[in-house]
Amino acid sequence: MVEQRRNPRIWVSWRCGIRLPDGRLLLCRAQNISIEGLALISDEVLHKGRSYPMMIEIPGINDPRTIHRVSCTGEIRHVILSEGAYRAGIQLTAMSELHTELVRAWMAKADKQIA
Repeated sequence: MVEQRRNPRIWVSWRCGIRLPDGRLLLCRAQNISIEGLALISDEVLHKGRSYPMMIEIPGINDPRTIHRVSCTGEIRHVILSEGAYRAGIQLTAMSELHTELVRAWMAKADKQIA
């Protein structure tokens, strides 16, 4: 299989919340993340091409018990139904520079652990 992603990803298990158009908060779990996107598992279908306000709970790089609640917007790029759950690829936008740096720090930490 040919890798088509522009940015490397790291495997995570972070909680996410997506605000649905009807106002409900859909709780999900991020599986992997990059500077520009993430893959998550959801119990409900998300619609390709639609953008949703969302929040990602990212642990602190120095103290993983510290949780940063990161607000951003996620555009659904693809969705598949697999093993009873929806797996969605999401492009992230509207994330603060501080939170982007936090994701970069997690990616750098993962790179050091691999090396």
